[in-house]
Amino acid sequence: MSIRVGLAGLGFMGSMHFTGLRRIEGVEVAAVCDVDPRRLRTDWTGSAGNIDRGQRLDLAGVRTFGSLKELLAGCEVDVVDICAPTFQHAPLSLEALRAGKHVFCEKPMALTSRDACQVEREAAKAGKLLMIGHVLRFHPQYHMMKEMIDSQRFGRLLWAKFFRSGGAPIWSWDGWMTDAARSGAAALDLHIHDTDTVLWFFGMPRAVTSHGPVGPDGGVNYIFTEYHCDNGARIFGEGGWLAGPYPFSMGATLAFESAAVEYHSAKSPALTVYPHKGQPEHPTIPEAEGYVDELRYFIDCLRQGRPIDRVPPKSSAQSVAIVEAEIASVRAGKTVSLT
Repeated sequence: MSIRVGLAGLGFMGSMHFTGLRRIEGVEVAAVCDVDPRRLRTDWTGSAGNIDRGQRLDLAGVRTFGSLKELLAGCEVDVVDICAPTFQHAPLSLEALRAGKHVFCEKPMALTSRDACQVEREAAKAGKLLMIGHVLRFHPQYHMMKEMIDSQRFGRLLWAKFFRSGGAPIWSWDGWMTDAARSGAAALDLHIHDTDTVLWFFGMPRAVTSHGPVGPDGGVNYIFTEYHCDNGARIFGEGGWLAGPYPFSMGATLAFESAAVEYHSAKSPALTVYPHKGQPEHPTIPEAEGYVDELRYFIDCLRQGRPIDRVPPKSSAQSVAIVEAEIASVRAGKTVSLT
């Protein structure tokens, strides 16, 4: 039997999910909804993103609605895939869960950790699967770096820095991404990828010390953080939005006792190991498509009746809580405890 998906939000990420879902065997995108009627005509004038969206969508045979409420009332689906703006993540997730649907939601889980925890509780209460799209957990280069740390093949990790940056998303629908009240600004929208990676690699930090400019709307659009973790290494994260068509890039630098490792998305080869003795090495990164792979994993868990253990809802709520502490640290000018 086919798994029927209703897609909420047909902007940049929604179109990525639409094409990804259609590549998974036994999955049918039965319906889509969006508040912008142009999107339902596959008109993305003014839309953009950090990566190429790919092919133009074909909505032939797909039912279209102006809201999730209308979709749930007018079309039978098993899963709701939420790609709406961040400020709608928690309300739409709760609406779908209360309607008895499984939910895949783009990151971040919610605008606040309080709302994220409410969504987590609602999923448990409803007995439905809930997964948040922290896509780096499906990127092989990050798995490779985690294995290097865990195995200590280059000795103990001394310090690590994770980063990502790009041009300010002035192209977003109704300007929502550059409105801190609706997006959480770059700290929550973009930097949370690296915050979640730190959580995944090292566990919940004891505290964070963050610095960065606070914009006129109270948002933090570029941030520098030290995560105080229990692994004995110094862990840093940096990232945000810059003016103009600044090119997007992401990566990490890992300093071990006997080697340094760099991953940089804009370089080729992207992953390099610099041993203390010998020539640089370029490990082969396995082929993968993170956005398709995370959706396929979610569908496999649904089919097999397995819990979401690669991206547990609790950890997604924790990622929001850590970013909240980072923003609080920037505003207060001091270290903020998470314990």
